[in-house]
Amino acid sequence: MKAIVSGASGFTGEKLLKRILVDQDYTKVYALVRKKLSINHPKLEQIIIDFESFTSEQIPSEIDVAFCCIGTTIKKAQTKENFRIIDYEYITKFAKVCEEKEIGNFHLISAIGASTESYFFYQRVKGEAECFINSLEFESVTIYRPSVIYGGRKEFRLFESFAAWISRNFKFLFIGKMNRILAVTGDQLAKTIHIKSKQFIPGRWIIESEEISCTY
Repeated sequence: MKAIVSGASGFTGEKLLKRILVDQDYTKVYALVRKKLSINHPKLEQIIIDFESFTSEQIPSEIDVAFCCIGTTIKKAQTKENFRIIDYEYITKFAKVCEEKEIGNFHLISAIGASTESYFFYQRVKGEAECFINSLEFESVTIYRPSVIYGGRKEFRLFESFAAWISRNFKFLFIGKMNRILAVTGDQLAKTIHIKSKQFIPGRWIIESEEISCTY
């Protein structure tokens, strides 16, 4: 199989990229990046892009699987407008290009509680991106809705550290659907996406955080 990864320089995207590079079932992996990654691998081809001018001519044909790991936080983006550019416009542009290239299997990292009707701006934008992607002509779409993602980030995040501590020490208190709010590691999320990408089940699928947290 051939794959393309957008957001490969991000926390989870990099972990996913490394996983599929060592998977013998993936023979070629394209990474869309703003600047070249330090990762070197014979199967990896890095494509330097600017999402403001990104078109389908910039990526090759005959790709089997697309992974969208694009995402930021409102704090990093600094404004809601900038956040929407990254978490909606860039994501939907990538998805549209993948549709034009007739990629059948699309995987998106979204967020817990994503909904077009959410009261919260973050979840509402995520829900709008999901809705757009589900409307495209992909044979299979799998959307992952993790809770807080933690595990060895370069920068310290107080809330993330607290959520990770709760998840590690008090997991037994979260029963049934309460598992959904438990934090997951970047490795758990990357492994779940990797596994699901090889199953290729036609349709539209939502993978909630409790399923991700069960991956070891």
